[in-house]
Amino acid sequence: MLREIRPAILILLLLTAITGLAYPLAMTAIAGVIFPKQAQGSLIEKDGKVVGSALIGQEFKDDKYFHGRPSATLAPDPPIRPRPCRRPTTPPIPAAPTSARPARR
Repeated sequence: MLREIRPAILILLLLTAITGLAYPLAMTAIAGVIFPKQAQGSLIEKDGKVVGSALIGQEFKDDKYFHGRPSATLAPDPPIRPRPCRRPTTPPIPAAPTSARPARR
């Protein structure tokens, strides 16, 4: 029985090492070399301090893309790029049946 189980365990360990460790590390290293700014998160800095990412809350004009939530983004002060939505944000309304204030319908 050990003769049948041993190769299966060795193959499991080998494939786990390849697909779980070697491949992700190799892809991360390659992405860091080819796309250094994007691999680090496309961070926006102001006065040496990270204030956000250029990829969060971006506007999508084409129908083939999912639509972001620009109302949930805030522009830094002063704005580095224009805020996609200028209406004020509102707090969420509690909608649970046991909440103190029932949901509006």
